[in-house]
Amino acid sequence: MQTEALKGRELADTLGVSLRAVHDLAARGIIQKVARGAFAPDSVARYCAHLREQAAGRDGGNSAIAAERLREARERADRLALANATSRRELVSAAEVERVWVRVLTDLRAAMLAIPGRIAGRMNLAAVDIAAIDSEIRQALTECGTDCSA
Repeated sequence: MQTEALKGRELADTLGVSLRAVHDLAARGIIQKVARGAFAPDSVARYCAHLREQAAGRDGGNSAIAAERLREARERADRLALANATSRRELVSAAEVERVWVRVLTDLRAAMLAIPGRIAGRMNLAAVDIAAIDSEIRQALTECGTDCSA
């Protein structure tokens, strides 16, 4: 382990940064300046520790940036998962669901409204009885339609 102070240019070359960046690191307290143009012998280790913290997302000064990157990564993952689910036909569009349900409910309504006519053909009921059945079915359908649209 080195015990002598490191010259600024020597430290910059070792770290692969500019001399200005070395002075900026010292100003931010990441490395320690011991004299004019000289830095503490543990500057390389301190700089490496800073980079590890930064890579782990524990860099206090850039936590907002790290959080934003994490949010963006999650959004990309969600978008990809949604696209994959859609391509596997695990998801369908709301418009497609609505179109199918409109068709199903229209067929159901038509079947319900046909009941009085089918009963009239099979049973010997008076016209007033058939009209009463028809009225009850229509009222029930109207109530269902009113309740569902609320």
